[in-house]
Amino acid sequence: MLNKTTTVRIDAETYKGLKKLSKELKQPMQKVIQEAFLEYKKKVLLSKTAEAFAALKKDNELWQEEIEERQLWDNTLQDGIEE
Repeated sequence: MLNKTTTVRIDAETYKGLKKLSKELKQPMQKVIQEAFLEYKKKVLLSKTAEAFAALKKDNELWQEEIEERQLWDNTLQDGIEE
């Protein structure tokens, strides 16, 4: 199956930088964009995770539940079963 592609408009300065980076990395511009997108997606996910964790820590009741659950999981590591 062939990969489907589409056209995305970018400004001239971004195109110039993309083209330069593509040459430096010796990779097609499409691959540079794909890898940049995946890295950005990871960054967004980690940012959202950090925000959710901070919100959890602000709620004392929910944070206490989290601590108790972690303690339960820690106990499972001490059940004598070899890894």
